[in-house]
Amino acid sequence: MCRLFKVDLPLVQAGMIWCSGWRLASAVSNAGGLGIIGSGSMYPEVLREHVRKCKAATDKPFAVNVPMLYPDIDEHMATIIEEEVPIVFTS
Repeated sequence: MCRLFKVDLPLVQAGMIWCSGWRLASAVSNAGGLGIIGSGSMYPEVLREHVRKCKAATDKPFAVNVPMLYPDIDEHMATIIEEEVPIVFTS
């Protein structure tokens, strides 16, 4: 897992709706684990803001979790591709 995600510790933070924003994701990534932004409660423009803030707060890998039944999934995936998010988790 560490080699796959290029992290120091075999820890993956859950992408929890409402509480896994850029602050938590960047803190976990900076600590050596894999931080995850939980996008399920975010409008696409809010997700973009969280991704950009996470990139500014860490130079380590992080991920975005996308619930597959989310109504704006196409817009979320477009944002993830445009912002070059390195890792995507689905739920």
